[in-house]
Amino acid sequence: DDAMATRAIVVARASARAARRDDFARRRFGAAKPTARRRATTTRDEGAPHVSVMMDEVLEAFRDVRARTHVDGTLGAGGHARAMIEAHEEMEHFVGFDVDASAHALARPRLERARAATRGDEATTTLRLSLVEANFRRMREALRALDVDGVDSVVLDLGVSSMHLDRAERGFSFMNDGPLDMRMGESATTTAEEIVNAWPEEEIGRILREYGEEKHWRLLARRICERRAEKEIRTTRELVDAIGNVPGKWGSIHPATRTFQGIRIAVNDELGAVEDVIPAAIEALRPGGRLAIISFHSLEDSIVKRRFRHFAGRAEPPSEEVNRYMPQPEAPPKIVKLITRKPKVPTSAEIDVNVRSRSAKLRVCEKL
Repeated sequence: DDAMATRAIVVARASARAARRDDFARRRFGAAKPTARRRATTTRDEGAPHVSVMMDEVLEAFRDVRARTHVDGTLGAGGHARAMIEAHEEMEHFVGFDVDASAHALARPRLERARAATRGDEATTTLRLSLVEANFRRMREALRALDVDGVDSVVLDLGVSSMHLDRAERGFSFMNDGPLDMRMGESATTTAEEIVNAWPEEEIGRILREYGEEKHWRLLARRICERRAEKEIRTTRELVDAIGNVPGKWGSIHPATRTFQGIRIAVNDELGAVEDVIPAAIEALRPGGRLAIISFHSLEDSIVKRRFRHFAGRAEPPSEEVNRYMPQPEAPPKIVKLITRKPKVPTSAEIDVNVRSRSAKLRVCEKL
């Protein structure tokens, strides 16, 4: 009887998950019966290699914003961008950034279709599309070059996309063998192969510790250096083999996950780019304009949280050397208000459809 009851509970929970998944996919992708995750990723727009996360939450963040000039700092395949164009018929100028030329080739036709579908014969005159092949950290200079004197909405979807992970030749995935590259664009000054074969052991250990948050960083840095002394590490599979078995229980997380994350962040200077773009984006916003940022790991989210608090007029927490009886840090000027005091996270239905969304966090602020 206990076994039958347990089985009934398991079946009920599975049915509930399936119902949530189907309901989410019907609303998000327009699918009648999305029976598999892969089907959900291609139902709405065939050929799109990436599912934009937290779409409903992003659109809701800008629902009351008159987005005449919109900036998408992470264009990708154009998922968020297309949805914003469709949702905001008042949009007059769209600016999209991506350092990857292949993203522009994928996104442009999708955006042009969305423009034509929502604006008809006057599409090209009522909505200007400006696609910039550059990292979003160049936002300030690029907007100036485009004669943009203010924007109403900015979206940043940080981290690596499915477009990168699913293409073995880009070298981002430890699940597919490919060259050790990991560059999001050709402007990156180094590659993963260069890091693992030429950087000192101490530097490799540092990026595994600081960027990968890998607690076994010393061990793995030593293993990488020992392996490269025998033979240069040129492919993702060779790097996974060099890492070997990592102590501890990993569950559903691959033991190479944190190592690949740390190296990827170092190759593309991802954290430095986030530090640079937030003040540039806030500076570009008109009063009432909003900035929405989706992050995927704690390093990104802590930067977004700290920078948002700074521009919201919150003083940095005092250091250990400063106690309450000493002069406290002066609060910076308040130029934004926090729309999300705690980050929004994906629904369980979205995670069922797109498991890669599970670590996403959305934070939003508004220019005063």
